[in-house]
Amino acid sequence: MHFGFLAALLVTAALPLSAQTPEPRYLREADHVCKSTLPDGTAYERWDRVFLTAWEDRLLYVKLRAYYRPGSGEFLWVSTGLSEHGYMSELKEEKKEPRTSCEDTPGHILIFKDGEWVDFWAERGRIVVFHCNLKFDRREKAWDYIAQHWKDGADGPGQSVKWLSGILLYDRLGREFFRPKRLEFSAQPYSYNSLGSVKKVGSNWELEIKGADEPNRATVLLDSEFQLVNVTKNADSGHCGNLPEHLCTRLRRLRTSAMAVMRSDDILNVTCILQV
Repeated sequence: MHFGFLAALLVTAALPLSAQTPEPRYLREADHVCKSTLPDGTAYERWDRVFLTAWEDRLLYVKLRAYYRPGSGEFLWVSTGLSEHGYMSELKEEKKEPRTSCEDTPGHILIFKDGEWVDFWAERGRIVVFHCNLKFDRREKAWDYIAQHWKDGADGPGQSVKWLSGILLYDRLGREFFRPKRLEFSAQPYSYNSLGSVKKVGSNWELEIKGADEPNRATVLLDSEFQLVNVTKNADSGHCGNLPEHLCTRLRRLRTSAMAVMRSDDILNVTCILQV
């Protein structure tokens, strides 16, 4: 998943349109559909489509990843807007790293629960949730609706859209939770899939978030509107016990600098001092 909607529009050049704005038009050659089943047995269709439209008087390619449940008609989509240059560049990149025809994108958890599609993604210290409870008795109605309301499911950082919720966890877990200790003093870029598991508990959603280092784990609780309720580090996460986060961070730094010259019983003494 790319969190690059605005970046794609700003960085890549787009072509100006004529005075008359064209109607959205799907590119049939880009259509791709796969039939699949969730672990709980829910059958669904996964669609990849592209349509042409206009955005601020410029030509825009809108890529769609959509999930449709035949019969009952529940629908979810994620849209990404690209200029012509940006779209062509993505096509070239996709040819360099081809996937099998129905291979799903790694790094997310798709769930159908209580008549609603929910798609969870995690990118280091950020959780993104795409969700939708719209229903269409025919796919054609869904495509017509999306062509007019595609921004309601737009994939982009900092956007406020109808069917997207974004949650930042850096302030709750600390940036070191999402970066391996071996890179603590390095400027090397690092990225990984931090989403461990998702389950619905009553009306709330419970997510397990993996730290960059084992055995670091945290539990994130979201309400029925996908708003943050609570974040809890697992008891063994970071080996800090019940220390407050700011003291835990100090302890980790002390451990790193002291391991080469201090015995294990000295490390325990440092822990006791910080707790006091």
